[in-house]
Parts: sequence; C-alpha cells; structure tokens
Amino acid sequence: MFEQELSSALRYLARGLGVRIVGAPGSGRTSVAKRLVEELEQRGTAVYCIFAGPALQSVPFAGVLSLGLDLRSRAVGVLGVADLLAEHLSRSGSRVIVLDDVDNLDRESLSVVDIVQNRTGVPVVVTTGDVPFRTSTPATAALGRWPQATVAIPSLRYEQVNALIAEMLGAPADVDVAARVLASSGGNLRLAVRIVETAALGERLVLRDGRWCLNGGTLMNVHLHSTVEALLHGLSDEESRALNTMALIGPGPLERLLATVGPDLLDRLEHRGLVSVVPGQDGALLVSVFPPVVEDYLKGHLGTSRKILRSAITEAFASSHLDLAQPGAADASAVIAALREEMNGSHSATAQYFHSRLDDLGRLYYSAWDADRSMSNAVAFLRVYWGAPIDRARVEEVFAHTDPTNSNPEDRLFFTMTHSLWVALNGEDLEEATALMARFAAAEPGWAAEAEAWSLLLEASYDRVPADLDEAFARWTHRNPTSGVVPAVRGLLELFRFRPEEALLMADKAVGFDGLPRFDSLIRAFGLFAAGRIDEAIVYSLERRRDAQHAVDQFSLVTQSYVAAVALFYRGLFAEAEYVMATTFALGRPGFLVESLYNAMVRLSSVRHPSSPAAQLGTPARDVGALPGTGKGVYDLVRRQPASAARFDDEASRLIDEQLLHGYVLEATYTGLFTLCLLPGPRVKARLQGILDERGSTQHRQLLAIADAVIGVDLPHLVQLLEGYFPDDDTYQITMLLHGAAKRYRLSGEGAHTVAALERAIRSFVVRFPTEGQFISFGPRGAAPVLTAREAEIALLAEQRSNQDIAAQLGLSVRTVESHISNGLRKTGASTRQQLAEMARRAGGTPPPTAPPRARLET
Repeated sequence: MFEQELSSALRYLARGLGVRIVGAPGSGRTSVAKRLVEELEQRGTAVYCIFAGPALQSVPFAGVLSLGLDLRSRAVGVLGVADLLAEHLSRSGSRVIVLDDVDNLDRESLSVVDIVQNRTGVPVVVTTGDVPFRTSTPATAALGRWPQATVAIPSLRYEQVNALIAEMLGAPADVDVAARVLASSGGNLRLAVRIVETAALGERLVLRDGRWCLNGGTLMNVHLHSTVEALLHGLSDEESRALNTMALIGPGPLERLLATVGPDLLDRLEHRGLVSVVPGQDGALLVSVFPPVVEDYLKGHLGTSRKILRSAITEAFASSHLDLAQPGAADASAVIAALREEMNGSHSATAQYFHSRLDDLGRLYYSAWDADRSMSNAVAFLRVYWGAPIDRARVEEVFAHTDPTNSNPEDRLFFTMTHSLWVALNGEDLEEATALMARFAAAEPGWAAEAEAWSLLLEASYDRVPADLDEAFARWTHRNPTSGVVPAVRGLLELFRFRPEEALLMADKAVGFDGLPRFDSLIRAFGLFAAGRIDEAIVYSLERRRDAQHAVDQFSLVTQSYVAAVALFYRGLFAEAEYVMATTFALGRPGFLVESLYNAMVRLSSVRHPSSPAAQLGTPARDVGALPGTGKGVYDLVRRQPASAARFDDEASRLIDEQLLHGYVLEATYTGLFTLCLLPGPRVKARLQGILDERGSTQHRQLLAIADAVIGVDLPHLVQLLEGYFPDDDTYQITMLLHGAAKRYRLSGEGAHTVAALERAIRSFVVRFPTEGQFISFGPRGAAPVLTAREAEIALLAEQRSNQDIAAQLGLSVRTVESHISNGLRKTGASTRQQLAEMARRAGGTPPPTAPPRARLET
C-alpha cells in the first residue's frame, strides 16, 4: 500500500538526508515508519527507533530510555545520555534514528537526539502530523536544523481500499462497498480499517456469491461508536454544539456557517481535522463535517425535527442549476497539470458532498411524490436516479403507482423512456421495453419520432445497431420544441457507427434541451475523441467533469470521467486516468444508462493490475458493447495472456469481427488500434485498415504504414518511415507498437541481427519523440524474458538507486552496471527503470539484502 512512499524515503536516505513522514492521524505514517525500519535492517543498517506517545510526553527521557541504553555508568542528564548515544552511532556501519510521532516526544529525549544529530550527522526519520501552523511544539525548532526531505502520506485511493477489504475479509468486495468505505473514512487508513472490521462484526456486510455486499443502507454500527468518540474527545461544549449544527444541516456555504457557527469555532474545528472545505458552484466554498463517518454518527444521535433539514435542503437546491460553459482556451497540458495537482489532495470531501446532496435530494423528491403521486413529481424524482445510486424499492414503487392523469406528453415520454430502460436493464427483456415505447407512440402520435428514436437506441445499446438507420433518420423530421431526444439519440447512434463529425453536428442540435440529461456533453466529448482530436477531448471532458462536481451532477460526472479516462489511457497517462476513475468509483454505482460506462471504467482500471476490481461487478456482460470498454471482450483478451502472438492476433481479429457484426464500428476501431499496438499481427491490421478505408479516414495513416513494415519484417522501410515520421496524435501508440513488435520478433525466433536492428530503431525514435506515457506489461504465457541472476539483481536495485550507488554496493564498475541495465531493457522491452524492476519482480526476483553505501548515509 505504501510502496511509493517507502521507495521515496529509501532514496532520500541513500543520499544522506533524513526523512520527514507527514500525514494525518491514522493515515498510516507509523506503518510506513515500521516498514522503513524493516527494510533498512534487512539491508544491514542499524536503526534506533523511538515510538513516542501522548501518555509519556511529560516523562523525562522516556523516549531514549526505550532504546535500552545502559546508563549505569553515566550521569543521567541530557549531555551524558547524548554522549552515550553518540558513541553508539559512531561505530562502523550505517546508522539511522527513527522518531515516530515526534510531536509527542518528551523534551529531554528531543534534546538528546538534536545534540547527537549535530555531532554525528546521522539521518533522522520522523513522523509528524499534517496540521498547519503548529509552531509552538519543541520539535519545530529541531526539525528545522536537521537535513530532511518530506514524504507526504496521501489519502487512500479507491483501489487501495478495495485491496484492503480483500486482505482483511479474505474475499473481494462489491464496488459499492469499497466506495462507501472510502467515502465514510475520508481516505483515512485507520478509520477505513475500523469501518471494515466493525461493519463485518455488526453484519453490515454479507458474503454473497464470493463477494462482500452491503446489508442495508449504511456502514455505521454501534461497534464503531468508540472510534468516532475518540475523534471527538477533547471538544469544548461550544465546539460540540457547532459540530452538531453542521451535521444537522449538511454541507453548506461558508458564508452561512460563518454567520451560524462563527469563524473562531470553524477555525478550531478545521485545525482538529473535523471540517472539510470543497469548492462548490461558482467558486463558493462549501463546508461540511469531516470525516463523513463523524457526520453519520452525529446525525444518528440527533433526535430533532426534519423541518430544519428540509428547509436547508430546499435553500441549497434553489439555485442548483448550472449553465455549463463552452470549452475555453485552456490546453491539454494545463488541464492535465491541474488534474495532477488535484491528485495530491483528498477527494473524499467531494464524495461526501455528493453523497449528502444526492441522498437529501432523493428523499426530498420522493417525499414530494409520495404526497402527490403526479407524473411531474415522478419525473422530478426519476431524474435524480439517472446518475445517482438507485434505491430500487422507491423506483419500482414510482413506476407502479404514479397517476398519469392530466400530465403533459413530455413528462410521460421521459417516464416511459426511463421505465423502458429499467425493464431492459433489469429484466433483460428488450422486446417488452420497446413495446412500452410503442404503446406510448400509439397514444401520443405527435411524439412518435421520439419514441421510435429511443426504441432504436435501446436496441442498438443492448443488441445491435439496426441496418436501416438512415431510413429511420429520414423519418424523424418532426421535432418537438422542448425535447432533445431525437438529436441526442441520433448523435449516440452516429458514435456507435464511428461517424464522429455527424455526431458532433447532432451534439450542437441537442444543446439546451431539458427533455434528457446532458447527453450533448457526452456526445461532444466522445465525438472529439473519435475524430482524433484527443487533446480537445481531454480538455473538454476534464472541464465538464469539474463543472459536474460543482453542480452535483453525477450523470455528467460519470460520462465525462469515462471520456477523460479513455482519452488519458490513449495517451498512456494511466495514473491520471486511474485517478479520474477512482473519484467516480468513490461515489458509488450510478443508475440507468451510465451504469454501463461505470462498468467500462471498472474494467479499464483493471487492465494493468492483477488484483483488479473488475471481477466484483457482479453483473453479466457481453463481449461486445456500443462504446469502447462497455463490452468485456478486450479486457478478457488482455487479461488471459494468450499462448502465442499468432493466437492473440486470431482472438483479437475474431473479437473485432463480432463487434462489426453488431454494428459497433467505433468499438471495433479502438479494439483494433489497441491490440495492434499491444502485439502487432496481420489479421488485426487488415481489419483495422478495412474499417478506416471504408470510411475514408486518414487519421492513423502513419501508424498503419509503420505497422505494415513491422509485420512484414521490412526493417529498411521501417527505418525510413520512422526517420520521416511527422508528429501526430499517434506518437504514443507508435512507441507502443514498436515495443510490441520487438516482443513479437523475439517470440517468433527472428535472428539476433534483426532484433538488434529493430531495437536500435526504437531507441532512436524514443530519443526523437519522447513520451511521458507508460506501457502495459503484456506478453504470451511463458514468454517472460530470461534475465541472468546479475541482471535481475541490478534491475531490482535500479528502481531506487543510481548507477553509481549500485556499482558501489555490488563492487562493480559503473560501466558494467550500465551494460546490465541496457541488456535488461532490451530483453524485456521495458521503457523505464521502474518497468524493468516490475518485470524482474514478476519473474521471482528479490532485492539483495545488502546495505546502502555508508558514506552516503552518514554524510
């Protein structure tokens, strides 16, 4: 869980620097310190550990006495103890001091360590909190004098919570369980562990079909109360009242809470980590209780009228409509940089804000419908569930008991569309779903075009794209003035058929209509991507994702996160794509049409990781889907690790044929692109070429020419093409294609001269056109490159050490180390030292238990 932080700490120590491990209480900073101690001791470093605690803060020398030093021959005083400890640290070998929770270390022990560090220069590792402006503790002055680098412990991510649950409970969890645990804990490791433990103990989680699932609507249980009460320990009466007020009214604007609670109390609560602030609509700051489990606890103990809560919700949603702006002038690099800055923070507060607003909005609209079961109230309620996690009982009750009397046709259209979608998704009865629309069209002839359009979309999404679409489009001449159903449906169908320009034209026509959720944004974002305008797609989707976060619009958040993830994945920016998807997973499984996009992201996030959450989807899926990733075929193909390159080419080409048979040309195109670059083969290349030629597309002209030369083993022509390459949107794909070709050549038994010539061409291309994208470690079963024992040893060290450090540790020359790393990169096809180390680990390698150079540690 803390591999990256551990690697960073070891690198800093290898340079002779101390390390300051910063994190909130319960973030896992002590766990990182303990793992760091284990790693250092395995490498032969003597570690002096002091684990401080609040109970011993006032006990003189409590910290250094825990080291077990023999003080019988020494005068017990700061200087005497410092002399003794300095003698120990001056002995031969590497030495490191570790101070866990330095803020709670007694003054005398802190003085001893300060004196010893100044005398010996020994690196000091400390763990400390992340609360700002705490300058009054004695540790502050000492930390400023010790040469230190900082390693921050970030909040938990979705995939970490998912792995944590599987490790603790012995079985994977449903995607909604991981989302609830992440949101409730606020990304805090200690809280996440306690929530999982107590939820299982309190039977809030049940094991169904090998997966842990929610048993009820909340994870809060009586076994968790003591943990939350410990977080609240020490609050004054006025702070407790302020926190109760905030829990009662839910997330609210800062200005309102300043008037209600007061700035001093808010400041004190924020200092304690019990308040979160997230940007809301139009830049307004929204304040809420944090972590969310504290709010759940307080709400459960507040026996008060719901009138206050309802009025607060009504006020909060009075101006919730957000008029989304058109794309600005921001470029992709700036938007991605902003996303990376967001990745350094915690998205749990945003998830809490979403959950609170959507839950309250769902309750409000359901209560309104329950009081007056009119069609307009039913439509207002159902709109919430087009993006939010669904309460099935409520939805089925609304479908069964809504009164259509005196309702307008547009409301009945939306109600029937939603009902038909519910039938198609849950009963998998497409015929009954389209029959619902046919009955509506017969009753409302003026809306027959919209009803037919929706029926065709259901058929295209859950069976196949009809062959007579153009005839249907010609019939849809009438359009009602307040409905965007026809252009939205036509735009989606044009995407399925891989006609991005026509889809973008329909997106323009669908703007501003409120008959449907914001389909125009989805069509525009994916239309830009399908048209090869990748940077524009990244900018547009990430900006719309930000707007959806502010507007609490989960439908748009899911659709735009999906497009952003696919576009970032196309660039090889896996970490950024996985973060975007993880923030969506943290909100829980959405409802209706966007559930397929949610499932697509779960599979996409699992392509690189063996311990993937894709198996937890729990819903059956076909091999093919209307949009890239909505079918499971590519995911299964990549995860299976085929027996040979020819077998992979055959299976991928058959999958493309099946996608084309269903009319899913867009998915077939990107299946062809991905599998061709992953491990190039003639069948896939021929099918991709055929699709593009049929549509007169020249998007991937250079890539296909290079693939032709690679597959035909025409190295002179390949070198000529690479030298004449003009940068386009396929630079990353071409680099991936070349690495896949090298792998294919080695597997097929091509001569060493041919392989060496290809590798020279690859190195030259990468130098001329560097890419920041990462690559998937993929190859047929049994095709793992064979590294020598020395190459594997150096590969594992290369992830964290420089060539000079490795040479000094192993007693080799720097030139020899460089040669071994170069051989390893060549054999594995890895493009970075990190990828090389990962491949060596998968082959069963373990890092050597030797100590880092003493001179670098004790400088």
